[in-house]
Amino acid sequence: MKTTLFWETAPGANATALLFPGGGGGFGQVVDGRATGGNILLCGVVALLALFMDVTTSVSFINFGAFLAFTSVNLAVIARFYVRRQDPAPNQFFKYLLIPALGAVADLWLLVSLDPHALYLGLGWLVAGTVYLAVLTRGFRNEPPEMDFSDAA
Repeated sequence: MKTTLFWETAPGANATALLFPGGGGGFGQVVDGRATGGNILLCGVVALLALFMDVTTSVSFINFGAFLAFTSVNLAVIARFYVRRQDPAPNQFFKYLLIPALGAVADLWLLVSLDPHALYLGLGWLVAGTVYLAVLTRGFRNEPPEMDFSDAA
């Protein structure tokens, strides 16, 4: 029982620490090296969603985030190293356009092949995050908040 309880709660405890980088917005803050109640509450609510999902949907939901992140990285490489270059060299076509474009297409294909419930849940999570960012930046007019590490340690 104790081992099961530990393995059930350990990921939630770690997830609260993962909210540390997003703490600049005022919700997921860390005070004196400990997560605040907002972090724990958010992770608990999200974890309760697992009660309504089967394993396939929950794994697909995790994969939704991974495939979306990989697609974003590939598109960022194209934008940063190929599109914004004034005079791209011929060898950069393969390195900074073709290979990342193929990676983005493969990731998008895998993304749309996921469980439909995971797609809806993932898109909802993406919309919620975008709305939260829009509120923090006052309609994307201000820069997003940054973490201040000057008093850390």
